[in-house]
Amino acid sequence: MGRGVRMILTGSEIAREHAAGRITISPFEPSQVNPNSYNFRLGKQLRVYTRMPLDPRSPNEYEELEIPDEGYVLEPGRLYLAHTEEVLGGRCYAPTFAARSSVARLGLFINLSASLGDIGYEGQWTLQLYSMNRVRVYHGMNIGQMMWWRPQGDVQLYDGKYQGSVGPRASDIHRDFEKNLARHRLPGLEMTPDPTQVGAKFASLATASASYPVPTAFAIPAPELAAAIDADSRARLGELFSELRATVGAFFTESMDRIGEIVAHTHLPQETERLITERLKDLFGDSLAGRTFAVRSSGLDEDTAEGSLAGVHQSLLGVEGVAGVIAAVEECRRSYYAPPAVAARVRAGDFDPLPRFAVFVQEMVDPRLAGVAFTGLDGDGRDVTVEYVEGLAEELVSGTAEPLRASSDPRVLAGLPDEHRDALTDVVRLARALRAERGHDVDVEWAVDASGVRVLQVRPVTARRTVAATTPAGELWTARLYFDELPTGARLHDVEEVYAGYTAKRGPAHRLAAAHGVPVGAGWVVGFSPRALRGPEVAARLAATLAEGHSAECVLDFGDTLRQIVVPKDQVVARLLDVTGGGSAGSGEHTVLIRDFVRGQLGVISRSAGDGLVVEYTPDGLLALNRGTAGAQAVVVDADGAVTAPHDAEPVVRHLDTVRRLTAAMQEKYGDVTLEWVLDDGALLFVDYSVLGSDSVVVGAAGASISPGGASGPLLTLDDDEMLARLSVGPAVSIDKSRDVSEYEGLSRLIDKVSALPEPPVIRVARPYAVLSVLLDRAAGFVFDQGSALCHLAILLREAGVPAVAAAGLGAFPDGAQAVIADGSVTVASVARSKHV
Repeated sequence: MGRGVRMILTGSEIAREHAAGRITISPFEPSQVNPNSYNFRLGKQLRVYTRMPLDPRSPNEYEELEIPDEGYVLEPGRLYLAHTEEVLGGRCYAPTFAARSSVARLGLFINLSASLGDIGYEGQWTLQLYSMNRVRVYHGMNIGQMMWWRPQGDVQLYDGKYQGSVGPRASDIHRDFEKNLARHRLPGLEMTPDPTQVGAKFASLATASASYPVPTAFAIPAPELAAAIDADSRARLGELFSELRATVGAFFTESMDRIGEIVAHTHLPQETERLITERLKDLFGDSLAGRTFAVRSSGLDEDTAEGSLAGVHQSLLGVEGVAGVIAAVEECRRSYYAPPAVAARVRAGDFDPLPRFAVFVQEMVDPRLAGVAFTGLDGDGRDVTVEYVEGLAEELVSGTAEPLRASSDPRVLAGLPDEHRDALTDVVRLARALRAERGHDVDVEWAVDASGVRVLQVRPVTARRTVAATTPAGELWTARLYFDELPTGARLHDVEEVYAGYTAKRGPAHRLAAAHGVPVGAGWVVGFSPRALRGPEVAARLAATLAEGHSAECVLDFGDTLRQIVVPKDQVVARLLDVTGGGSAGSGEHTVLIRDFVRGQLGVISRSAGDGLVVEYTPDGLLALNRGTAGAQAVVVDADGAVTAPHDAEPVVRHLDTVRRLTAAMQEKYGDVTLEWVLDDGALLFVDYSVLGSDSVVVGAAGASISPGGASGPLLTLDDDEMLARLSVGPAVSIDKSRDVSEYEGLSRLIDKVSALPEPPVIRVARPYAVLSVLLDRAAGFVFDQGSALCHLAILLREAGVPAVAAAGLGAFPDGAQAVIADGSVTVASVARSKHV
């Protein structure tokens, strides 16, 4: 049917169109024709629902009645389903019907809300009889009238579940309920879906489908996937992501293991699985035999103008069957919590534990060519750069295959093989058209099958190529962290700020140490592409470089929000690939800082004390000593050179001349400093230093005084040593740089507990954990079971003027007992007893 003017047919036109076969009325009685309608009669059957409430999701029970010759009395307030005696409809006009006015005057409705019919329906019409009064109705009575309207616009004929009805039809809404619900909850390309629900990737594809051939697809929006995370799992994930933030990723490997365990036990709701099943049947029929699907990620922060997050989420190709699709959706969903995806978000400062992530299911294309096309990659929006392969493009986009290349240059296109030239010309034309429509440069993933070019994805271009000097061969370059200049053209990416901090502070100190003949810990700046690093030759080159250090372990720094990840050197390549995934946006290049992690036999800290020297050490390691997670022994050298040392201090005493020499040189250069060392296989390695300003070291006869002064307050015992130790090990809290970690749930509870006390407490805790610096303005003083005068917290305590002592043996006293710190000692008194330490 073409286009025309909408108008109602007159009675004479109804008769003519019926005679011409364009309107169906059977049986047809000329006497039933009205000026602009046709009278229809009441059929013989009635249906009445028998069980309440009625449920649109399931078939509803009913009984069927027959109108006797003497008529049937309709009761007020009850619904009766009836039918027309005539078969009515047609394929050319839009039908509507209404009660005859004489029937309406009896208080009888013949439809409640469904007076419009579909063009193409032909059958007996179901009437909804509802009476205001007790009304007797008869089989064959004129009960209503039908009108026909000329449509305007293209006509799609009705082919639904009620076609060809005979007698009254109860509601079959349940037959479409799941399908319509699935269409609403899992939108298709035709729906113009909301990118905040389905991600920019699927929304962009839906936009393209209006003008270009796109394989049939539907999305599983983010709320459907978020529903897989139950309340308990959400709470546990929240704690782990808070810890990642608080520790700046120092426990990334362990955190990822725990996150993976939680997510592995989450599952899509059965409702979502049922909707996926219904959607597949709706789009592809009840039998999916011979069909395969691609299940792709569509993160809400993926493929935006700000960044692509390319390759960090899972996509699966060649998926078969309903069960296979559901399993693939689960795998894609869980990839949101895999190391590459978490690391990418952490590096971007995103610690939200809930999935901002959708997935879409797309009919697979069996291509002869497939690839990607970029506009503006080199700056000119009309230039199109194409990379492609024969067959599927999965290995191309993952960076594991060497592509064929082409461009929009006519000379390049002309030089292509005949079987490629026409297809690539169409790809160039399509990419240019998409760029013109979108108003920005585009990255188009495409495939060519028997039907021509198919669009698989459309993304904004987030990074352009720049001409840079060549870095070392094989897409891997290295430079010594504290001693070398970076290769020309090398890029630091996310580690720029961390690199600047290390080289500005530690670089001169390491060079000074080397000039005094003092060994130093090794470190490297490493630039790489994941594709190159997967090759055994490049991986071996990196392993050989790292072997030049002093340790079998190292520390990885990926950026300001993902740092100090300790791994064995033989796991470095695997960890780099885990964290970087499929490549960074645009370039596929990354830079990481790798530093030797030398556990050694002792961690050591030294500092001048007047004309003498104080050296603290612990077998628990330098990090534990610095962060206050271990106790310490002290070697004291007085102004006359006399040494006071514990019986096990000989390995430290042997190096006192080296310590004194570099400590003096550093103090001359920087002022008052502490130096950090590791004793490893008899050698003392210089690691780092901290400038102290006005701090002064207080070392009592037994080393009990950590920060001088007096204080009193109720005793408060902190016994969550595991949490305090984990938060202290990360680089979030340090002597010269403090990141707010009070948002971490366990720590925020601790802060609230201390703040709620009527007066500042004297806090008793096992060790001087660095993270306790968040309580400096809330505590009267501190008592540690094991102490250190040179750890980070000790320095901060002295700078803040908060008294602190190391004194064991207070565990028998209850919280609330009055504690007094004075002259390097602590006295605790309760109602029953008191003790002086």
